[in-house]
Amino acid sequence: MSFRRHTYPEVLDSLLTDITGGVAAESQPFPPPGASAPPFQHTLLKGPVSDVISVYGARDGQPHLFVKDKDYKLVNGRSIEWQKAADQPDPGTLIYINYYPKASEPVLTDIETGSVVRTLAEAVALEIASLSAQLDFVYQSAFIDTATGVALDNVVGLLGILRVSGGSSSGEVEFTRASGTTGVITVPAGTRVSTGDGKVSYQTTESDSLAVGQNTARIAVRDLDPKNDPVPAGALSLLPVPIAGIGSVSNPAPTARLMRDESDDELRTRAKNFLHGSERATLGSIKAALAAEGIAADVDEAATPGFVDITPHVDALSPESRQRLVSAIDAVRPAGVIVRLKDAVPPVRINLSLRLTTSTAMVQKDLKAVQRSVHDKVAGYFAALPAKDTGSLNRLVGLVQSVSGVEDVKVLAATRSSDGGETSLDISTGTLGLSGLTATLGNLQITDPNLPTLLDVVVTYPKASAPPDQNLIQPAITDAIAYLNNLNATELPPGAPAAEQNKRKLSYGKLLLVIPLPGKPAVTLPSFDSATGTPPALPTDASISPYKVQFVFSSESGFSRILSKTGDPDYVLSPQERLSLGTVQVQVES
Repeated sequence: MSFRRHTYPEVLDSLLTDITGGVAAESQPFPPPGASAPPFQHTLLKGPVSDVISVYGARDGQPHLFVKDKDYKLVNGRSIEWQKAADQPDPGTLIYINYYPKASEPVLTDIETGSVVRTLAEAVALEIASLSAQLDFVYQSAFIDTATGVALDNVVGLLGILRVSGGSSSGEVEFTRASGTTGVITVPAGTRVSTGDGKVSYQTTESDSLAVGQNTARIAVRDLDPKNDPVPAGALSLLPVPIAGIGSVSNPAPTARLMRDESDDELRTRAKNFLHGSERATLGSIKAALAAEGIAADVDEAATPGFVDITPHVDALSPESRQRLVSAIDAVRPAGVIVRLKDAVPPVRINLSLRLTTSTAMVQKDLKAVQRSVHDKVAGYFAALPAKDTGSLNRLVGLVQSVSGVEDVKVLAATRSSDGGETSLDISTGTLGLSGLTATLGNLQITDPNLPTLLDVVVTYPKASAPPDQNLIQPAITDAIAYLNNLNATELPPGAPAAEQNKRKLSYGKLLLVIPLPGKPAVTLPSFDSATGTPPALPTDASISPYKVQFVFSSESGFSRILSKTGDPDYVLSPQERLSLGTVQVQVES
């Protein structure tokens, strides 16, 4: 049974209503039994009713006073009806209604402030509300998520876990991915790391993971025995319980004594991971085993009792990985239940285009760090996204905005990669529309007007041919970039003419226009864009032979696009994206 604290105003309303002949704190469940759809109505037990004084209940788990004529109304003199777009109680909770029946005959009526009746009622209400608050504290102290201090010590003590006292050593341990491994690798809180002789052991104080493409992660650790001395750098090199995908561990710096006790959050996290790790013979334990292997999968109870079907969502499952996964599942599956491991189904890749707003006072080094942090946040979100979760756009935006230095973020586009190409996702609903799909992050393009995208150009030619003139190529590209930056400084309005949109689409042939080569003079982009009638023919990789030109766009977040031949997809400038010339290389073809 759940408990809800009753506040002083609620208790006083109930006392005064009862004293003056009304019905106090009539409880009714929300939603009403048998009601399947709004508007919800509660029929009062002692109708007809002359007036409803107040309605109290729980909203978002907290005591709440609902507003008459805004949240609810008295209808037919016998029922209260909840209004559209009103604050409504939490489903499955009780509401408490104070009201006056028309047939009530009060004996006491003087409840004005300062009267004897009200003064006594206020004193009693204050004591009852105080007692309710104390009972609420006792109730919350029984749960691991809400207990604090000594109460939390008592709760986790049932698991044989003790709070680490001040004076113990702490530091950071670097977990390194084993070569040849892919996917997300989770390192749960409570993971033990030891010295080479096994005499001193530390435990991680928080959960963390190595995202796709991330080779190392540093996680805070703490010695559970305050009597041990700190250890030097490199001493914590042993992982007593191996984690699939982790090749090595080491503390890059010496540990040091920490004077404070283990915090409530750290103790709570450690206790929860102990519970997860001890779970066996349930669907949850199977899902935990899959997560420990860094594999997203659908876990479905088959129509036939005694069978569970698992469909991994990975690009490929090697025989070794499959056997390791089968062993992990067998260790936790319920006795008598047959787990059928299906063929792997590759996850769909979600490509995102984001535009950041950062402070103009930030230096380039900090702007680059912001983009890398944003990439890690987004990659981590997709790595931890449950299979077939629809994907929350608001959650994704919130993670990006949590990066220090990001003032605002806008999702410009979201697409899904498949064999048939890219399909745009509808993000107008506040979700990524991934319901029924298992997704992973594909390309992440981050645009920041304060940090330009680099454009590198490589021109190669046979030794027997005339060499291109780098002194002509570099200023031609610089002029083209200046034109594009000025053009793209203003965001196009929705429904802009196709001609304006095409100016921001950079095809391989369009970029070749500005490159002067022997026998091929350069053409400026302004003259091409302003041409009337039939547009000039664009050069191709065949028409510039034996010369070859490669254009490489790259951003600090890791996104890159190479245009090296006719037919490569256009590079489309994001709104307000700026370009900057990196290097121009003219070299003999090897």
